[in-house]
Amino acid sequence: MKYKQNKNAPIGLFDSGVGGLTVLKHLINVLPQENYIYFGDTLRVPYGEKTKEELYTFVTGILDWFKSHNVKIVLMACNTSSAVVLEEVKNNYDFPILGLIEPTAEHIASMDANKIGVIATSATIKSKAYSQQIIKLSPQKKVYEIPCPGLVEIVENDIAHTDHAHEKVFEYINPLIKNQVEKIILGCTHYPYLGDVINKITASPNMLVDPAQYLTEQLVNKLKELNLFNNESNCYRKFYVSTAPDKFVKAGQRFLPDCQKAVLINPIKY
Repeated sequence: MKYKQNKNAPIGLFDSGVGGLTVLKHLINVLPQENYIYFGDTLRVPYGEKTKEELYTFVTGILDWFKSHNVKIVLMACNTSSAVVLEEVKNNYDFPILGLIEPTAEHIASMDANKIGVIATSATIKSKAYSQQIIKLSPQKKVYEIPCPGLVEIVENDIAHTDHAHEKVFEYINPLIKNQVEKIILGCTHYPYLGDVINKITASPNMLVDPAQYLTEQLVNKLKELNLFNNESNCYRKFYVSTAPDKFVKAGQRFLPDCQKAVLINPIKY
């Protein structure tokens, strides 16, 4: 598909809530000159417990909304939608759509580590998107996938510092430790909020793999390929949510201080 976007148009990215801000933080560090529109679908969080049909409806509605805002590219800052519906929608729009799974799997395949853990939502684990992509590229690797219901809600409710959060994370990480994994993929963009807790449990600060880093690298390459780097000096970041903007801002500021205000939009109008 041939793209004809405006260089100075915004980059759109979305997630079910504050999780995608962990991706936006990477983007701002690497591409601070770009314009960004972020949408958090807080009304329907968590995505990880939704059906494929529901996710398809949510994602196409959001992509249509981004199209109305003339974005030049969209990032699925959500592992669940990347795993479940990206392949079905990526060729249906006149802008590129990038996801988290492929660039991360390529990175893992290039590593020496052969025992890989993946923690993610139930929908992402059910799709086997990470294990299939990694093993396709590097058949000798062993991938252990753990569904982690409840962790997204812990982050969205801003209770990552509590004993309950620590106990829940330990429940999911302990099987990976027992299997002696060498790396753990944070297969949900909410999970970097739990990075300190996970590092305490594993006692290894170098074990975690954040897919946001590799999606950011893929974005840089795509902008270069299409000659779409913003060339204006002024840039903006806008945040939209489908419910509870104040709650979103409060939780989001823990990871991205730039998130000062979120605008509520009517989800019926997607």
